Amino acid sequence: MAKLAPEQVGEAIVEWHSCIIAKDVEQSKRSAAHTKAIIDRMEPDDKMLAYFQLVSLRHDLLLSRLNKDFPDTIELNEYELITEDYLHFMYYYVSGQVEFSKARFKSAIRTFKVAERLIEKVNDPAERAEFYQKLGASYYRIDQYTFASSYMEQALEYFEKNSIYKENEIICKMVIAAIDTELSRFESAEQTLIEILELSKPYPFRRGIILYNIGLNRLTQLKHSEALTYFEKALSIPDHANAINGVKSKYYILNTQMQLGIYQSGLDELQDEIEALGLDEFTARCNISKGLYLEDNINFVESGLKLLEDKELYFECSEICEEISRHFELKGDLIVALNYSKLAINFKKHQTTLGVDQA
Repeated sequence: MAKLAPEQVGEAIVEWHSCIIAKDVEQSKRSAAHTKAIIDRMEPDDKMLAYFQLVSLRHDLLLSRLNKDFPDTIELNEYELITEDYLHFMYYYVSGQVEFSKARFKSAIRTFKVAERLIEKVNDPAERAEFYQKLGASYYRIDQYTFASSYMEQALEYFEKNSIYKENEIICKMVIAAIDTELSRFESAEQTLIEILELSKPYPFRRGIILYNIGLNRLTQLKHSEALTYFEKALSIPDHANAINGVKSKYYILNTQMQLGIYQSGLDELQDEIEALGLDEFTARCNISKGLYLEDNINFVESGLKLLEDKELYFECSEICEEISRHFELKGDLIVALNYSKLAINFKKHQTTLGVDQA
């Protein structure tokens, strides 16, 4: 049976916790049964397991109050003082992770910001650093680079001093390199990527993502042949090839081949795989690539852009509009190229607004 991502289980725990907060005993019992049935299928995640155990204790306490049968081993006031504030932190922290996993990044930030107000209740500095890492990653995904860098640097302040958190250090620096790439600070990005590529040797999964990110870095610089090489290197690592990012690497290989004029086949089969995984962004990208490079059909392009806009993936809209603009410029259709260039600028403006609901 396939393992469940921690965020999937976290969503069930949050729902269970909500029932406890509402003192809905019957629904809490149902949620408890469901969560306990899936917790053993979760990929290893100590923090999510700890949250499950705390909510489980809180559930037992709710039932004990109902039955007026408090456990002898728990002093009620002491229990509540120790756990309640931390449980509230975990409720919003895990809720934010669930939103992030569903690409609802603005909603994730709003939820994380509530958790941040409770951060002083978290005694473990490693846990605080990991929280800043998650919040920084969310800001990065909506183009808020100043906030993203600030939170990543707060996380790194701890991770760099503690060698057992080398993988967290790599993740933070990978985001910082991505920010530098998107701000056209290519030399700085290159230095960071080379550094973490060396650090990643014991971590094949992270190494694959770094190679993938170097490929994206080269695409941003329009160095298509170099980008193709790095995407292929990433796919040569089984841990990467068998993960979601492996599917993304496959897309970029085909897309880059199209831009280089050396594509042969594979897009339809890959799109079937992408749609089965529910990757809306890459479903849209496949449609756009098909419309631009294979079918010469603007309807595919527009349908892909609409899907991205409907999902509020404005950064991706902007990025792809720039690619579309370059394509039409190379074809000599300067009016269409200019229109998509203007669209790219307009989509970037959407990214600066945090107040848009992402239901």
